[in-house]
Amino acid sequence: MASEDDAVKKAMIVDARARNISHNVRCTECGSQSIEDSQADIAILLRKLIRDEIQSGKTDKDIYKKLEDEFGETVLYTPKFDMQTAALWLLPVQLQEYGLTTGINKRLMSTSWL
Repeated sequence: MASEDDAVKKAMIVDARARNISHNVRCTECGSQSIEDSQADIAILLRKLIRDEIQSGKTDKDIYKKLEDEFGETVLYTPKFDMQTAALWLLPVQLQEYGLTTGINKRLMSTSWL
């Protein structure tokens, strides 16, 4: 009974890890869906590959690296942070700061100082 419970727990852990990874991997055929949501043949094969890699003892990082090596960085929804992608990561913060500064300045300029 205990070994059966352990097998069920292990299967649940593998499934949870596989789903988590699959949500973060872009379908190479559809492009707009994760492989978890896609029913394309390549997505089904990649989900199986991920489960097989997990069962063989690979870490999530190893699996992401393998997928990136085979399909390129665009297969991952979260690109790496390096000098080439710094603008991609920092632009939203800069735009938010610009918007806040502009809004505050307009508000101060429209307030009459009597």
